[in-house]
This record gives sequence, structure tokens and C-alpha cells, in this order.
Amino acid sequence: MVSEEYKACEMTMGSAEVLIQYYAAILLTSVLIDLVFGEPKGILMNIHPVILCGRISYKLFRPYGRFYGIFLWFISVIPIMIAFYLIPRLLIMVNTIIGIVIYAYFLKLTFSIKLMRNYAREILRKVELGNLNDARALTQEIVRRNVWELDYQHLVSAVIESLAESFVDGFLSPLFYFALFGLPGALLQRLSNTMDSMVGYKGWPYERVGWFSAKMDTIVNYVPARLSSVIIMTASAIIGLDWKDSMKTAILEHNRVRSTNSGWPMASFAGALNIILEKVGVYRVNNNAQSPSATSLWLAIKLFDASIIISLAIILITLTIRVLLVSLFI
Repeated sequence: MVSEEYKACEMTMGSAEVLIQYYAAILLTSVLIDLVFGEPKGILMNIHPVILCGRISYKLFRPYGRFYGIFLWFISVIPIMIAFYLIPRLLIMVNTIIGIVIYAYFLKLTFSIKLMRNYAREILRKVELGNLNDARALTQEIVRRNVWELDYQHLVSAVIESLAESFVDGFLSPLFYFALFGLPGALLQRLSNTMDSMVGYKGWPYERVGWFSAKMDTIVNYVPARLSSVIIMTASAIIGLDWKDSMKTAILEHNRVRSTNSGWPMASFAGALNIILEKVGVYRVNNNAQSPSATSLWLAIKLFDASIIISLAIILITLTIRVLLVSLFI
């Protein structure tokens, strides 16, 4: 049964002002949910879109060719994206407030601020206490490289690299697509990133079947990765870091990282902090700078926070422009 609230809402949904208010409320509520509650736990993890997508791709994975890889991507992504979009839309028809809250919660599931920030802060605390083994154990949870072989400087570098990458993949990119295409856009980005994590690797048995997933992730994150350098440069200027070198290093050295997209935020962080970021034997960014330290990690967290705040302002502005051009609640 359609609620009277929903009927009234539908009558006013064509109003750009009302739509902007709805989107702003949804965005800010989703950020609040993340900052207060963090990642879902227990039974809620079993209905997380990333978990569901990963399970489908894992169950259906076969080391076949590229056409099967396209099928695997679509069957793992599209049904989850549709389901998580329709649920809050249907709930809005029953009770507008409940529907909006669920919409905001589902949006939160596409991004994370608190998780990576907490990892960085706790690793910093361990490093400052001189407890490198605990710092390595925590770092190993967020990076693939063997941290037990790393010295102090390369350990800190790994954390800052992850923080920079997380700013794009885990926050800016999903909300960038939310601003343009609503919840479906945010879900598409998050699930594309999930598929890349599941099968987007080189070498057998993943390379051929994972080719499409890897390409989709690269395409989806292409614009947000480059936008991140502008945001990080602006954040650097606001908090008193080297904003000029942030942009200079991003432009000149982003391609030292093999990833088409990851090099932009990483090089921006390296330039702003005046440090070397290095994965031994793979890449070395900002070679003429100083080695990273605990102070560098502390400043990196400040830079991450400032970049988040600026991004939220940009996303709200983008949402406003999009709604003024197309008054449609997606």
C-alpha cells in the first residue's frame, strides 16, 4: 500500500529544491552512519553487496576466455545493483523516512572513511610506541605485499600508499558516481571494484576471464583518480603542505605506478608530504624527497581528512548541478 507521505513526496519530487534537500540528507546521513558505526558486522555482513557479489563471482568462476569474463561480470554485478537500488525505492513507497534511511545505509555500503582512517591511526600509534611487529600485523591486513620484510620507512610508505588509494577507490569514486547517477552509480563503482579484486589479476587462471573486470574498474575510476589530485592539492594548500609539489609530482610521476589510476593520488600524497613512496622492486615515486616517518603518516591522515571534507563539498555541488539539469530522483 502506497503511503500518503509517498504520494506527497512524488508530487514535489519534480522540484529541484526538494530533490537537492533529499540528496543532501541522504549523503550526510550515509557519512554519519559510516563515522559512527563503521562497517557492518554479524548478519549484516552476509547481506553486504560487496560480499554477495564476491560470493557469486567465486562460485561461478571458471578459467575460461574473455566472453565468459564478460558474463561473469554482468551476472555478479547487475542483479546485486538492481536489488540494492529497488529495495529502498520500494520502501519509500511504504514509508518515506524509512526508505530514505535505508537508501542512505545502502549508499554507505559503497564507501568507507572510518575503516582505513582507523587502521592508519592505530598503525601510527604502534609505530610511535616502537612496536613495529604489531604495526606490521595491522598493515598486512590492508596490503598484499609481505610487510614482514619491510623496514620502518617502507612500512610507513605502504600505509600512506593505501590511504591515498583508499581515498579514491573507497570514497571519492563511489560518491562521484552517486552525484551523477544516484545509488545505482555508486553501486556500479563499488561492485566493479569488487570484481577487479576478485578476478582482475595477471597470469593463469585469472588473466583472460578477469580482463573485462580489470578494464571496467580502470574505466570507472579514470576520472575520479585524476580529480583526486586536484582535491589533494587543494587540501594540501589549506592545511599548509606543499600544494605545488603535490600537483607537480602527480603530473610528472603518476605513471611510475603501473596502475593507470592509483598513481595519481599516491603521487599527489608523495608531493604534498615531500616523501618517497616505494614498493620495493615495483615503483618509487618522488625519488629526490625524504624517506617517510611517523610524522609523515600523521600528516597523511590530516591530508586524508581534509581531502574528504573538500570532496563532500564538491559532491554536494555536483549533485545540485545535476538536479538543476535533470530533476529526477535516482
